[in-house]
Amino acid sequence: MKLQPRWKSVSEAWNSFLSFSSGSLEILGTNEILASWVKKSDQLLEDKGSGKYRIEWKELGLNADSPSRQQGALREWQRAELVRIGFLSYATLSTQEDSARRLTTLAEFVLEAQLELVSANAPEADQSGVAGFTVLALGKLGSGDLNFFSDLDLIFLRGAEDDAEASTRLARALVGQLDNRGGHLIYRVDLRLRPEGDRGSLVLTNEALEGYYAAFGEVWERCAWIRGRRVAGDQENAYELIQSLQPFIYPKGLSPSALGELFEQKSRTEDELIAEKDKEREIKRGRGGLREVEFPVLGLQLLHGARHPTLQTYDLRRAIRNLKNLGILEESEAATLLGGYDFWRKLEDLLQMRLIRQTHLLPEKREELSQVAKAMDLKNSGQLEDRVDDWRRRVREVYESILGGLKPKSVFISDWPGKLKWGNPEVAKAAWDGLAPSGEVHATARTIENFERMQPLLRQELSKCVRPDRALAGFTNFVGKYGARSLLYESLCVSPKALELLVRFFESSAFLGPKLVARPELFEEVTRAGLDEARTVKYHQKAWKMPKDPEEALEGVRGYAVAEELRIALRGLLGLQEVEGLQRELTALADACLGWAWEFAGKPKWAWIGLGKAGGEGLSFGSDLDLLVVGEGEDSVQKAVRFLTEERASGSLFKVDFRLRPYAEGALAVSVKRYAEYYEKEAQGWEIQTLCRARIIAGAKEPGSQFWPNVEKVWIKTGKSPKFFAELKEMRARIATERVPSGQEERAYKTGVGGLIDVEFAAQAWQMWEGLVEPNTQKVLQKMAKKMPKEAHTLEEGLRFWSAAEWWMRMDEGRGSALLPKKGVDLDWLAKKCGSNGGGKWMEAADKIRKEVRSGYEEILLQVSPKREPKKKI
Repeated sequence: MKLQPRWKSVSEAWNSFLSFSSGSLEILGTNEILASWVKKSDQLLEDKGSGKYRIEWKELGLNADSPSRQQGALREWQRAELVRIGFLSYATLSTQEDSARRLTTLAEFVLEAQLELVSANAPEADQSGVAGFTVLALGKLGSGDLNFFSDLDLIFLRGAEDDAEASTRLARALVGQLDNRGGHLIYRVDLRLRPEGDRGSLVLTNEALEGYYAAFGEVWERCAWIRGRRVAGDQENAYELIQSLQPFIYPKGLSPSALGELFEQKSRTEDELIAEKDKEREIKRGRGGLREVEFPVLGLQLLHGARHPTLQTYDLRRAIRNLKNLGILEESEAATLLGGYDFWRKLEDLLQMRLIRQTHLLPEKREELSQVAKAMDLKNSGQLEDRVDDWRRRVREVYESILGGLKPKSVFISDWPGKLKWGNPEVAKAAWDGLAPSGEVHATARTIENFERMQPLLRQELSKCVRPDRALAGFTNFVGKYGARSLLYESLCVSPKALELLVRFFESSAFLGPKLVARPELFEEVTRAGLDEARTVKYHQKAWKMPKDPEEALEGVRGYAVAEELRIALRGLLGLQEVEGLQRELTALADACLGWAWEFAGKPKWAWIGLGKAGGEGLSFGSDLDLLVVGEGEDSVQKAVRFLTEERASGSLFKVDFRLRPYAEGALAVSVKRYAEYYEKEAQGWEIQTLCRARIIAGAKEPGSQFWPNVEKVWIKTGKSPKFFAELKEMRARIATERVPSGQEERAYKTGVGGLIDVEFAAQAWQMWEGLVEPNTQKVLQKMAKKMPKEAHTLEEGLRFWSAAEWWMRMDEGRGSALLPKKGVDLDWLAKKCGSNGGGKWMEAADKIRKEVRSGYEEILLQVSPKREPKKKI
C-alpha cells in the first residue's frame, strides 16, 4: 500500500492522522490491539480481507476464556481495525471505493462473528430452533459501500420451521451486543426499514415479507431492496427470499410518474428535516448532496431493471456505469454522478473519522474546516467550500433532469362506465366504486396510481362483455379477496391480457368464479405455470403425490383439482383447445382423482369402470361420474367414495353416480362373475347399451382387465337383436316426449329431437351393430365415416355444436341443464362463446343442426336395424 507523496514515512502519516482524528487518538490510548499494530508500521498498511480477519479473530477468541471476554475482544479488535482502515483512507493513494470495500468487509465479518457468539451462548433449547435465521442488509451495508461510521440497516429473517420466539431472542441478543449504548458500541443498528418500522415484528418469515410488500410496499421500499442482500446466517433462506422479491424490486411496466414518491420524499427531507442554518452544511440530505446522487440512480434502476438485468445490482457505482453503457444516462451525467458520489463519500468519511461519530455536517469553525480541506488534499477551507458549491450545482442539475419533473399527481377516480348495457346499474355502480382504493384498503399513492392506470383498461374489457354485470361483480369480489390491491392493479396494467382473461372468466362462470375468489392466488399460480399444453393422467400422477396423513390428502387433492379446473377453463377461454380436447383434459383429471381415491382406500382388489361421459372421455364441469366397481371390498369402496365426494371447506372433487350398477341398488363392489350373469340373464337392452362407453379407469389390474372380456359377448349379441333396436327407438321416442317440457322443444338441446342424445344413440346403435368396441363417440363417428360418410359428417357436426353449447353452459352453471337459455343476455353470451354473433342467429343455426341430426339419426337406425333375428348356426 503506497502512501500519498506528501508523507515521507508511515510514522509521519500516522501522527498527522492522529492530529486530524482526535477520536482515533482517544481509542489508541485504551486499545491494546491498535497500540501493538502501531509498533509495526507494516501492519498499519496491510490490506486485509476476511481470510486474515478469521486468523486474527481465532487467535483472539482462543485467548478469551469466557463469553464476556470474547465479546470484549471483538469490540476492541473491531475498533482497532476501524481506526486502521480510517488511516489507510487518510494517508494512502487508495480510492474511496477501496475504503468502502474494506469497511464493508469488516462489518460483514463482525456480524458473522457476533452471530456465532450469541448463538453459542443462547439457551440450549433455542439453538436447534433457529437453523434458518438470516441477517439481511439494506442501505450502505447492503450496497457493499459502507462509510466510516454508517448505521447498519438490518432485517432479520427466520426459516419456516424455525421457532418464532427463539429467533426473536437471538435477534435481540445480536442487536444488543452490536449496539450497546451503555458501553463501546460496535455498530449502530437501524431496524426501521423492516415492514411497519418500529411497530413491526423483529423477525419475519419469507411469507410475511412477500405478503407485506405485495400488499403495501412503496416505491422507496423497492429502492431500499435494490440494495438488499444477505450478510450473515442461512444462505439458502436468504436466496429464496431475494428471488421471490424480484418482481417487487424490479416491476415490469412501472410508469416514470411512480418515481414522484422519491422526489416528494427528498423534497420533504430537505424542507422539513434540515434546519435552515444547516442547509448549506448538510452533505447527505441537502441540495446536490449524497441523496441527490443515490435517488436518481435507484429510480432509474427501478424503471429499467426488469428489462435490463445488468441494472439489477446493489453496487451504485456499477449501476451508474451500466446506465451509461445502456444509453439511459448520458456520459456527462454519469461522470457527474460518479465524481460527485466519490467526493461526498470521501468528505463524509473524513467528517466522521475526526471524532469517531456520525455526522453529515461541515464544521462551522474555520480552523476545523481547514483541517478537513487539507485531508481532502486541498489548500484551505475556501477551496473546499468552492468544491462543495461546485458539486452541489452539478449534482443538482442531473438530479433535476431525472427526477425534477416527477411531481406526485393528485388522486383522480374516474366516473364509472354508465353507458354500458348494465342489467342492474345501481348494483353495478356499487361494485365499480368498491374497486377504488380507500383508507380501508391501505390506500397508498402507489395503489391509487395503479388503480387510475387500470380503470380505462377495465372499462374497455367490460365494454366487450355481453354480461358486464356478471363480469364486474366477479372481478370486484376477486379484488376484495386478493388483499394486495396495489400489486394486483400494477400487474394487470403491465399484463392487460391477464385483466382481459379475468373479466372473461368471471363473465363466463358463476360455478368456478367463487372457487377463484376463495383462492385468488391460484390465478397467478395457474397462469405462471403455463397454459399451452394439455395435461394427461400421467402428468397428474407425477405432479401430485398422496400424503400419508388422510386430512392432508383430502385437502391437498381438492386444492390441486381446483387449480386444474381453473387451468382448463382458462385454456378454453383463450381458445387454446377445442371443446373435445377440453373434455378429454377434464376427464384425465377425473381419472387421476379416481386413481388417488383407490390409493386412499388402500389399493384394494377392485377397479373403477367408467360409463357415460366418464367412460367416453366427454366430461364437462359439474358432470357426475357414472361408475361401476368391479371386484371385492365394500368398505374400501365407501372410503374411496368419501375421498371423492366429501364436502370440505375446499369443496368436493366429483359427484359419483352408481345407478347403472345391477338393479341400481345394493352393494357397490360387484364381482366380475356377477356382472356377467346379470348382463346375460337379467339386464334390459338399455343397460347393455350403456356398455358402449365402458372404460377401465383405475384400480386393481386383475378385476379391471377381466370386466370387458366377460361382458363383451352379451354386448355383441344384443347389437344383432331386432328386439334391442326396437327398444332403442322406443326409448329414444319416450325421452323426447317425457323429458322435454311442453313448448320448450327448441331449447331442449340434449333430449329434444335432433339433440345430443340423437347423436349418441345413432353412434351407439351403429357401433353395436358393427361390434366396434370404442367408448369415445367422436372416434366412433370417425370409423362410421368410412362406411356412411354423409351421415357420419352430419352427426359429427351435431356433436361439435351441441357439445360446445353444453361445455359453456356447464362451465357457467356447474350443473347439467337440459335446456338452452331463454332469449336475452345469457343466450347472447352462449352464442358468442360458440362463435356466433347474437342469440337469434345462433338459434337459427341450432334449428338447422337439429333437423340435420334427426335426419342422420333416422337414416342410421334404418340402415342398422335388423329385419329379423339372425339364423342360428346348426
